[in-house]
Amino acid sequence: MSVFWRYWLLQVPGWIVLGGLLAAAHYWLGLSLLGATLVLAFWFLKDAALYPILKPHYVFHERDAHEDLVGADAVAQQPLSPRGYVKLRGELWRAELVGSNAPVSPGESVVVESVDGLTLRVRR
Repeated sequence: MSVFWRYWLLQVPGWIVLGGLLAAAHYWLGLSLLGATLVLAFWFLKDAALYPILKPHYVFHERDAHEDLVGADAVAQQPLSPRGYVKLRGELWRAELVGSNAPVSPGESVVVESVDGLTLRVRR
């Protein structure tokens, strides 16, 4: 669904509520039909004027879950020479050291380069 239609469809419940309130004001408070129609028209124009401002907030980016892990800092839980385990965001992950022949000691910080299945490729 396009951003345009997503925005306008999310405005419909507000229009329905406002229409109900205006109908009640017409029935019980004597609001004229012209007055109620003008209020509803101005409400619609308000939504149209706000669309260009709010449009960026209605754009959704679909991302894979592993994209959030790339670039994150992890801590080695056992020597990485080149494989071992790291702790990332409170979870243990299998990790493989890339780009270095020297092992990483437990407690050292590493950065996630990429994700391959359930294995993190990390560097110093």
